Amino acid sequence: MNSYTNKGRQFEVDLVKFLAIPFMISIHFYEQFGAFDYKRELPDSVFRNMMEFIGGPLAAPVFMFSMGIGMVYTSRSTTKDFIRRGTGLLLAGYSLNFVRQTLPQLIGMAMGIDSGIDIIGGFLCVDILPFAGMAFLSIGLMRKLKLSSWHICVLAFLMQSFGIFFAGIYMEPGVIQNLMGLIVPTGKWTSFPLALWLVYPALGIIFGEYLMKCRDKAKAYKIILFYSAVFFTALNSGLIYAGYDIRLIYSLCDDSYYHQNMISTLWITPVIMAALAVGYLLFGKAEDTRTGRLIRYCSINLNTIYIIQWLIIAYSVAIGILAGVKKTGSPLLIFTGGITITIISTIISVPFEMMKKKLPRKLT
Repeated sequence: MNSYTNKGRQFEVDLVKFLAIPFMISIHFYEQFGAFDYKRELPDSVFRNMMEFIGGPLAAPVFMFSMGIGMVYTSRSTTKDFIRRGTGLLLAGYSLNFVRQTLPQLIGMAMGIDSGIDIIGGFLCVDILPFAGMAFLSIGLMRKLKLSSWHICVLAFLMQSFGIFFAGIYMEPGVIQNLMGLIVPTGKWTSFPLALWLVYPALGIIFGEYLMKCRDKAKAYKIILFYSAVFFTALNSGLIYAGYDIRLIYSLCDDSYYHQNMISTLWITPVIMAALAVGYLLFGKAEDTRTGRLIRYCSINLNTIYIIQWLIIAYSVAIGILAGVKKTGSPLLIFTGGITITIISTIISVPFEMMKKKLPRKLT
């Protein structure tokens, strides 16, 4: 019997990515339009804790873990394929930075408006697309060196243990700082440095290899859910007993969430695993429904939706500044704004994806 039982797209992976999209967009709306001092204060309300949790562990780590699973399932798995994919994501990330940040800044400067934002930092910002590009390039190189998935994972944890020490090192803002930020945390414009975040796609690769060979997914996910809950409960009990503030794992305060460490990873990984298990066990039968097709569409076209939502948010912020619109502290407005932009971004993505399909393959 063929050892590869579960081929093709796995619906539960598409599902968690689908749910992570509104979580991601809502936290972006919260950051840009919310009147909260999230940079200096830990979340102190149910709303803020909820927002920073769903927009943290249930957003970027889910995408990165799923990306690792996709690296196992993709048919384009050669080093050359990974280099091409990684280069494309890097270019897409910097192009987005230019359009959403540098261009509005240049327009503002021409109008005599000083945004007070570092223009170089904005352009070279290490957001999730540049990280994804670096992840593909790095894992492609590791595969070229014949490293196994477990070796890649161990190396990723070692990189994280080493990279976290850079979080406390001050570097003068500039090109070198931001280019180094692709690897290690060097300042406010390095949200997802490779060294701190590579663990998630590395863990995703290991899980993807297991998932592909799994013969009884229902049984496997029940076991995964049980042990994830046990481990998560035990870890939290230990951290609380040790006096560790769990909010530091997902809080935006002082870049705590972006400065991932082993505690963060051990805390977030069972959350991802539990989400996959619950997704499969409760919603696995929705795969062939109309809702299932929408979920799959959003998962496949995640990058397009991501780019569109940032453009909407960035230019809405610019217009709001010109119009003198004040930030809001209303949970209802923030939640509604995040969901609205999610819907609009998804709708706008449809004609863009239709146009992409008409382009020659080499251009896409």
